Amino acid sequence: MFDEFEHLCDTPALLRLLGHYAEAGRAQREVWQDRVMELEGVAAKDMCRLHGELIAFGWIEQNTGVTPVLKPGVAAGCYRVTPAGLRTFKEARQLRIAAVEE
Repeated sequence: MFDEFEHLCDTPALLRLLGHYAEAGRAQREVWQDRVMELEGVAAKDMCRLHGELIAFGWIEQNTGVTPVLKPGVAAGCYRVTPAGLRTFKEARQLRIAAVEE
C-alpha cells in the first residue's frame, strides 16, 4: 500500500515544494501563489512531477479559472495550499524536528 505521508517524508524536494506553498499560504491561504519554477537540485521535468504529486495528494490546488496578466517566465497565481496540505506539512516538519532531537 502506498503511503503519501511516508513518500513526502522520504522525498526532500517534494517536502521543500510543499513547504514553499504552506509558508506562502500560512497567513492567507485563499491567495493564489505563483508556480515555483525551480528548486535547487531539481530538474525542470521533475518539477512537473512534483507539482502533479502535490495536486494528486490533495495538498495544493490549481487555479484553472481566472489568472493574472501573463508575465514571461512566470506562471502567476496558479497554486495554493489546501488545509490538508498545511496539516501535512506541519506534521512532517514536527516529525523532522523530533528526529533531529533524538
